[in-house]
This record gives sequence, structure tokens and C-alpha cells, in this order.
Amino acid sequence: MVTDPIFRAFAHLTERAPRASLVVSRTRRVDRGAVAELARGVALDLEALAAAGALPTGRPVAFAAANGASFLAGFLALRKLGHPALLLDSGTPEAERLRIARSLGAAAILEAPSAWPAGPEAFALRAVGPAAFGSAEHQDAAALRMYAAPFDPARIAVIKVTSGSTGAPRGIATPAEALIADDEQLGRSMGLSPDDAFLATVPMTHSYGLASLAMPALLRGQVLVLSEGDTPGEPLAAAEACGATILPTVPAYLDALLRTSHPPPWPRSLRLALTAGAPLPRATAVRFRATFGQPVHVFYGASESGGICFDREGGAGERGTVGTPIDGTTVRLLDPDENGAGVIAVSSPAVALGYLPEPDDRLAHGTYRTSDLAAWRDGELALLGRVDDLVNIKGKKVNPREVERVLGELLGVREVAVLGVPRAACGGEVLRAVIACCDGALSTDQVLSWCRPRLAAHKVPRSVVLVRSLPRTERGKLDRSALLDLARHLQPA
Repeated sequence: MVTDPIFRAFAHLTERAPRASLVVSRTRRVDRGAVAELARGVALDLEALAAAGALPTGRPVAFAAANGASFLAGFLALRKLGHPALLLDSGTPEAERLRIARSLGAAAILEAPSAWPAGPEAFALRAVGPAAFGSAEHQDAAALRMYAAPFDPARIAVIKVTSGSTGAPRGIATPAEALIADDEQLGRSMGLSPDDAFLATVPMTHSYGLASLAMPALLRGQVLVLSEGDTPGEPLAAAEACGATILPTVPAYLDALLRTSHPPPWPRSLRLALTAGAPLPRATAVRFRATFGQPVHVFYGASESGGICFDREGGAGERGTVGTPIDGTTVRLLDPDENGAGVIAVSSPAVALGYLPEPDDRLAHGTYRTSDLAAWRDGELALLGRVDDLVNIKGKKVNPREVERVLGELLGVREVAVLGVPRAACGGEVLRAVIACCDGALSTDQVLSWCRPRLAAHKVPRSVVLVRSLPRTERGKLDRSALLDLARHLQPA
């Protein structure tokens, strides 16, 4: 008997209405029954691999799939058989997939590149193989080391991937109960209804997409709408045609949409646009309201804890906050300074079990202690930066977010990232500002002249990089490595 509550919830939905639409686009449609049948076929392939001795019971399976029926069916198959899904980006290179799979104890890799699979044959399944850990005995020993953690490994439904302090892959062990709790808390906080349909532009292999797209579909049968093109306006066209009501997205998409010469009309059915994954620039929030006549709602969360805060009324991005705590969560600021700024700690039933392969007391017993600094502003949480982002300028600590806020008020600045760069010649760090703006809109002298009367001398960037857009990863987050490479090419001013 299947004990996974996510699998049971979807099975119940399918029994009640097997022909109900689950994934749609302007030209295609997949119902619940078809996804369930696809999951059964994938499960048979997994069982065959297990029968051949290449997939031990309960071992994680690295899983990379396109949005839509592929992800939903593959995830259901893994949960049916009790294999934790180690989530990988679909664009992750082969060598990196193997490295992550091996380091986090996966015995196999399941891939599904097609958004609209014709059958189980559209999935590629292969064992990671003895090369991962050497002999079968070595594989078993690695699995034991992998789960030398203060929780029952049988409870793990999903392993989300993040980077540890050394840069090595680190897993976030998440039980089905936490995913379900997060879905319930977000549903209440966002006022979701059974009639809502979600525009699926965020990858479901990311924590944000898993929570805001995959779980609503699997647990509540919410319809997912896929777009069929790559232009910024295509998702909105799909929303209009298919009646999507909710758009979970990232600031980079909103900025791209607003930078088109003629932004498309806002779909009549789309009642809620929410953004997460990266800070929302105030300028983007202001332009969004001016262009489309409605606010974009900020959603703040973490892979370790699920949702933390949500902007229920809209406008938090324009005020520089991330809204108020999600229903069911407790948000505290640890060791606040004289200005009330402290490190965010969140407790809720949605918090993950812990880190893999090595536990860390920052994530344990239902509480996650983040690295984010914040303060309360009129009941809303305002993010102030990260503890590990502080830059040491000649013995004085500088929070890059403070400098970014000042630069963000300069006319012509679309987006800005401030970071510290090591000084090879004499040690220490210098402050760099990488600014996204239109060609010719700003000069280095203008930027520095703006900063000098508004910031202490040690907080003024030593040099400025002007670019058309800030480099970002597939997840829509700032690409820190690319930013450092840009800054390293300059000499201090």
C-alpha cells in the first residue's frame, strides 16, 4: 500500500474526476487520468531497475523534468515507490548532474525533457552505476554516511539542492508533510480558490515552482497553463487564451516584459501576479503598476522553510518590504541591533528536516535560521541584506544592500548589484557597483557624484560597471560569479 500522502491525494482527485484538465496550453490538454497513467508507466520502469539490483529501496533518484505532465508524472512515480526526488534543473549539464547525484546519494537519474510526453518512453532512466561510489559495498557505505542525520531518512520526499559553505552540493531533506503544510499555508495567505489556474513559467524543479505550481496541481487539482513560445508576451497570451488567474514569476521576467517597446495588455482573467526568487527592484514595482494598473505582490520564502512572508494587499515592492508572515509561520529577528535589525529565523510545519549529507543546527527541529538580515517596518518585513554579504572596507563593515538602495534612487538606474572584490595588491576588499541601465544613460562620474553626499566615504563604490542587464542564473537569481568577473576587470578608481 502506498503511504505517501501526496500520491494518495492525487489518486483521490483522479478517482473523483479522471477527465478533469490538469495541464493545458493554447493547443494541448492533459487530464488527471492521463498523468496518473503516465506515472504508472514510469513506476514500472523504476521497478525494473530495482529488480535488476541497480536501485536500492528508498534511495534517492535525481530528477530533471520539463514543466507540465512530465514533472507531475515522474514525481508521482517516485513517491509511489518511496524514492526521494533529488531535484535538478533541466538545463544542468550532464557532468554536473552526475556530480550532484553522486554527492547526495542518488542511485539513478530520471530525465524527461519533453513538456508533453507521449508515454513512459519519453523518460530516460539510468542507474548512476558503480562508478559513483566504487563497489556496491561502497555505495551502501556512502548511503549510510549520507543519512547520518538526526531524522528518519524514510520521511524524505524531496531533496532540494543548494550550495554549502565550501561550494559542494548540499541537500535540503524535505518530507511530504512539510510540502503539504506549505501548500495549505500559502493557499490561505494568498486567498487561492479551487477555480484558480496557474501560469506555469517557473521551473517546477525549483523550490519556488514546486510549491507554487506542482503542489497545487497534485494536492488540489489546480490547472497549470503552459506557454508555447519564448517571447516575454507569450505567457500573457497563454493566460488570456486559457483563463489563467495566478502568475508566479520572478523580477527578471517582469523587467523584461516592461522593457518591451509595447507591453501586451494584461489578461482579463489574471488576478494575481506574485514574484519571488530574487529581490524586486522598487523601480520595477512602480513601473508595473503604472503600466498594468495593478500591483505585483512580493512573496518571500526559502528552500529550507517554504513561504515566509507575502504581500497580501500589493505595493510592498514599492515600499521596500516583503509583506507580512505567511499564515502558520512564526518569524523572529535574532540578536537585533540598536536599529532593530536582526537575522531572520522562521518556524512552521513547512520547515524541512535538515541538511544532507552533514546536519547543521541552523536547520533543525522545525526552525530555520537564515542568513538574511531584516527589520520590521509598520508590521512588514524589510530585507536589509545577508550576514555573509557584509563587505569589510578597511576594518569597517558595509552592507551592500544599503548602497544598492541609495543607487536605486538615481534616475536611469534599472537595477544594481553592489559587492566586495578582493584587492590582490594590498589585501582587503573594495566596493564595486554593477548597474543595469540604458546605453548612454549614466556615467561613472554621475554615479559617484550621486553617492558621495549620500553615503559615508567608505561606503562609496571605488568603481562602477555599467551594463544593459545584470547577469542571472537559470533560477532568476543574480549570478554572483559573473558579477565578480565583471568587477575584477576594472582597476580601483
